Amino acid sequence: MSEECLVNKSCSPCQGGVPPLEEKNIKRLLQELGNKWSLNETDHLYKEYLFKDFREAMAFANRVTEIAEKEAHHPDLKISWGVCTVEIWTHKINGLTESDFILAAKIG
Repeated sequence: MSEECLVNKSCSPCQGGVPPLEEKNIKRLLQELGNKWSLNETDHLYKEYLFKDFREAMAFANRVTEIAEKEAHHPDLKISWGVCTVEIWTHKINGLTESDFILAAKIG
């Protein structure tokens, strides 16, 4: 599966000044990513994870933290009872880059 290609890559820090991905590239990478990731109303990568309780949602968020630190690319997380939502975009350009899709693939 193509997702393996994304999982095996590393995020590269964005210094700004680069254009966000074009819509055709976003669609292609989103299809490669699969796993129920989607774009939200602000065109950021978004996925909701469901758990049996707050503790499991928090444990998942902590695992995401470790991945984010390793990749030096940090998503927005929202944790509530039994739910952890992940939102990813490149803040410096207020858009999506390949690194956003790499991070999403690593999160799963």
